Amino acid sequence: MSSTFKFRIQLDGSHPPISREFLVPSDFTFYKLHHTLQIVMGWENYHLYEFSIDSYRIGQQFEKDGFNGPNEIIDSKTLKIGDVLKYKGQKLDYLYDFGDYWEHSLTLERIIEDLTVPFPICCSGSLNCPPEDVGGLSGFYDFLNIINKPKHPEYKELKKWVQSKLVAVDSKYDPKKFYSERVNFILLNLDLYIMDWENESD
Repeated sequence: MSSTFKFRIQLDGSHPPISREFLVPSDFTFYKLHHTLQIVMGWENYHLYEFSIDSYRIGQQFEKDGFNGPNEIIDSKTLKIGDVLKYKGQKLDYLYDFGDYWEHSLTLERIIEDLTVPFPICCSGSLNCPPEDVGGLSGFYDFLNIINKPKHPEYKELKKWVQSKLVAVDSKYDPKKFYSERVNFILLNLDLYIMDWENESD
């Protein structure tokens, strides 16, 4: 019987910290963990990703050449998080979008042996996610500076641009707001979310 892992994820370099705390079954693959992170953070899930812990890299494999060297990416679909993470306090890195280069720190805060959850649950969160393709951390903070200045020459353009992003609710982007109910509704249907994502990616 699987246990439940409680994680904290934080977007590296964000001040104040953009973070989430959530529960997942320990028998989840890293592939399912990736999709869970996309949902809890608020990303749009159309860029590459990679986990790293110690000397291991875990992510998407595009070629199967049989090589199993120290720097090869391990297929996230075949490796379960419970096979790698064994004790409270373990940390790993999660990189999303090799262009904007969003680096996240993941910490296993707790292993709950007597609890099984049928789907991920987001317990808490702080601040909204940056809009996708905003240009990394520096671009994000430039964006925040501009949308707080209605007289800035780029204000109207950026305000219109962000309306189409996932992080905008009712066509408005609030950097201080975390929408936990929306996140947990999507997590409730995680398998359907993944199936739709895979169909769109084909």
